[in-house]
Amino acid sequence: MKHKGRNIIIGSIIFLLLASLIGIYFNKVFSMGDNNANRQTFKAFYAEDKDTIDMVYFGTSASNRYFINPKAFHDQGISSFTMATMGMPLFFVPTLMKEVDKTQDPSLYVIELRWTLKERELVTDAHIRRVTDNIRSFGDKNAAIDRAFAFMDGSTGMLGDVTDKKIEYLIPLIKYHGRLTQHEMTPGDFKLTSSKNKTKGYVLSKSTTKQVNQFMSRLTDERGSLSEEAEQVLNELLDYCDQLPDSKQVLFVLSPYSVKKSQMPKFNTALDMVTERGYPAINFNTPEMYEELDIDWDHDFYNSMHVNYIGAEKYTNYLADYIADHYDLADHRGDPKYASWEDAYKVYQNFVKDGIKTIGHKDKLGGEVTWIK
Repeated sequence: MKHKGRNIIIGSIIFLLLASLIGIYFNKVFSMGDNNANRQTFKAFYAEDKDTIDMVYFGTSASNRYFINPKAFHDQGISSFTMATMGMPLFFVPTLMKEVDKTQDPSLYVIELRWTLKERELVTDAHIRRVTDNIRSFGDKNAAIDRAFAFMDGSTGMLGDVTDKKIEYLIPLIKYHGRLTQHEMTPGDFKLTSSKNKTKGYVLSKSTTKQVNQFMSRLTDERGSLSEEAEQVLNELLDYCDQLPDSKQVLFVLSPYSVKKSQMPKFNTALDMVTERGYPAINFNTPEMYEELDIDWDHDFYNSMHVNYIGAEKYTNYLADYIADHYDLADHRGDPKYASWEDAYKVYQNFVKDGIKTIGHKDKLGGEVTWIK
């Protein structure tokens, strides 16, 4: 009887282990689609060799469409990776720093400030899941979800248009199981292996080969109030940065785009908050910076919020040079350990060649920069 009872216990343990592994597998399969660029970025990050990334760039789509990581490597030897998703809330950055540090030891974090315009009701389920569905560490995933829920409006219990419960974020299978019956699955969804990103987080797309004329920004040196929640999130991020070891530095940036008259005062306040706490910040939305970068509003953008690859090259040239001049990052060019960055640059070069064949789409808009006193 003892022998039989022991076999039952062993069998039960094996069954539970197998069930857990199957559950973990399908929980990963039934998340965001494999063709989702956000999921691919996270998978690619986890595929990078340990301790090979010296700089990580965090932010929204204004990050992964502006900084061309392979070009920064080719020009300055900087091994960088962009961890960015569309509309990524700034409150995720501390958690992502912790996640990055599990496999990498970057000495520089670059953080985009555009999200500081946001208000609570503008954060959606998609903004959250693009990050939480893709974090590998359960502890960091749980922390990221908790941080998102802490951002909730206490009076309504809702986060923007989000009504899902925490368990549905912890177990994406609950949310996405219908993808199978809706024929949305691809073979890539069932493969959990990761492969290095071809361009280290920089997004290659047909959009970035278009030229769409933009109104030039209406700038001002006035200050405006951030939303209460955005101000809190930025202060919490700065508090976290204060606790980083001396070996890690933080640079804030506000990338150039067609800024509206109502937006710049808020950005000025966010920039003040950063610099008053002792952190460097580069505001690319000034007449001087537009001239320094040689921004061409007729040719350097594919929409009002994003540069095409021509504008991205100008931005990358300046920022990579600035980083090389102000931070002690190693030049890894010629090091076999970093051959994948050289390969990434070849991929980018081929992308540019194809882009040259297609670029030229234009909308007649125009406009002039106005500095409002």
